[in-house]
Amino acid sequence: MKRCRARTRIMTTNKLCWALSALILILAIYASNAKAETNLFVGAWSKHLISEDLNEQHNLVAIEHNGWFAGRFINSYNRESYAVARKFEWAAKDLRAGVYLGAVRGYTTCFGDDNSNTNTCPMAVPYITYDAAVAPQVMLIGEAVAVSVRIRL
Repeated sequence: MKRCRARTRIMTTNKLCWALSALILILAIYASNAKAETNLFVGAWSKHLISEDLNEQHNLVAIEHNGWFAGRFINSYNRESYAVARKFEWAAKDLRAGVYLGAVRGYTTCFGDDNSNTNTCPMAVPYITYDAAVAPQVMLIGEAVAVSVRIRL
């Protein structure tokens, strides 16, 4: 009986994630008609530099519009997390570098994990990317180096 309930909960969560992803994509397409810069991020993979046995596949779905970033991902401790941030960027020829400053919810402590309730924590994520319609974006998130696919809309 418990196994059946767990499967139902997972299926409900998956449907909610797909619905949220579809909504973000629709909003991104609608927003792309404006003259502002809009990017869609799909997927994220990381390598932890210090800790071992952490999640390294993050199922990121995020939208960035006019310098604002909002997204959903599975964090390194396998918890659903949400982030909102403002982008500050510098460009040189075909390379862009910058930092996202904002907040993230889904970690139990702001520096690590203690299996307590989730908290909202400050977020500072430096990144570098190539200026193209579809490009990888490399980010430093805590002790992890992460790569995501950025799609310009």
